[in-house]
Amino acid sequence: MTRSHHADPDPRFPFPHTPSSTRCRRSPALFDLASGDLGGDTKKAAQQRLEQARQACSACPVVTECLRWALVNKPLTRENIFAGTTPGQRNALRRRLADRLGPEWIDVLAARDQARRERAETARHTPLPVPQARVVRLDRELNGPMHLPPPLTAEEQRLNRNRLTAGLKAA
Repeated sequence: MTRSHHADPDPRFPFPHTPSSTRCRRSPALFDLASGDLGGDTKKAAQQRLEQARQACSACPVVTECLRWALVNKPLTRENIFAGTTPGQRNALRRRLADRLGPEWIDVLAARDQARRERAETARHTPLPVPQARVVRLDRELNGPMHLPPPLTAEEQRLNRNRLTAGLKAA
């Protein structure tokens, strides 16, 4: 059942959380761009605020989950900036999802997420076959433990922002 007409968030898609404070939590006014009401801003000032919000989103560790949450929970995201997108851009993305996955695209995404979680859970409890376990052990011996990637550089953030902007223009 698609929950597009309910005011409650879809429980299958939890709101993204991160241990560190995100820019939208520290500066919520930056992301407060009501549709049709630019808060008294001129069009140029509103565009600058929108670009600042997009820059902040491009460096956010939960931007993908935020966009997914905003797309699925349309009644809760009719205004403001989520994952660097405006309400109109999110509507265009929803139409593309419906074209690609069908009118019940939210259910399709939820089923895919559930299947991914089940595969991950099964993998946690299923030992690797001996040849794969040897490869993993050899990799650890040669390369050391796996490390988290470093934070995004300013250049990587700029590239992500450009990709986001290009994707939004294409939507």
